[in-house]
Amino acid sequence: MAERQIENLLDFIQTICELDGKLIRNGADKNENLLFRGQSNMAYELIPSLGRNRKFSVDISILDEERNLIEMAKYKMPEIFHSDLLPLELLALLQHHGIPTRLLDVTENALVALYFACCSDNDKNGEVVAFKNNETDVANYPVINAIADSYRFARGTFCTLSLFYGAVISQPYFLEQKQIHEICHKSSESGGQWIKECCEKLFFVYAPARHLRQQMQRGRYILFPNRIAPYGNSEEFCFEKVIDPIPKDHEKICGRIIIPKEIKEKIIQELRLFGISREILFADSVDIVCEEITNSFKRKIRGDIQW
Repeated sequence: MAERQIENLLDFIQTICELDGKLIRNGADKNENLLFRGQSNMAYELIPSLGRNRKFSVDISILDEERNLIEMAKYKMPEIFHSDLLPLELLALLQHHGIPTRLLDVTENALVALYFACCSDNDKNGEVVAFKNNETDVANYPVINAIADSYRFARGTFCTLSLFYGAVISQPYFLEQKQIHEICHKSSESGGQWIKECCEKLFFVYAPARHLRQQMQRGRYILFPNRIAPYGNSEEFCFEKVIDPIPKDHEKICGRIIIPKEIKEKIIQELRLFGISREILFADSVDIVCEEITNSFKRKIRGDIQW
């Protein structure tokens, strides 16, 4: 994994092009592309909002906490978080509205990631993490929706994977898949092993772009399962109540680009030349667009007027 500190926007673009040039695209089993995560503080972990700031093992189970958040959102706003959404669609919608989920935002656009690495924490170095994703891998949608639906089936402190598998195979998102015959003829034990094998890889997922913001930010997600650990003295495995961060030396991370705090403001200004700005990336927010109109006016008068 390459780590490089840039000096300016051109340096960043050249670094991205170099990383892209090292990908494998052989027209057969490899069609690698880059996905990016911009973080305004390079010390931040790669972990979704649902798993952050959990300092004590006696905390409420992540699964119970997730259930409370989702059910409350569905109860208070059923017209938005309605019951016919697929589990992954529901999580993406919750994420869009700021509710903690097991999704971590990434983007297909390196300049969007750079913006988020520079837009705050001006006293900290930022970073853009570049992930390597193989687009020829067939996304296994049954298990993706099952993991997104974890709170419904993995109750309490832990859940064995065989029990989890037995609960999810009857769900509509399994039955609608072409792989159904192969999947549903597994025993619960082998099904649990299959769940474990799936969860050992990073889930780079799509969700319907229902909002202009998702389209402008070229959004994708990484879906996080709970930690998997041996269950007692048996050969079983189980979900624990912890979500682990992605280590920054993970094999799917092909580069980390460090943005010094001293150049953040200049890069934000330069990104506007390429159509990357707060009002563009959050174009569906009237408040943000109007705030940026006001900020633009302040810049024109060089801050002479106090508001």
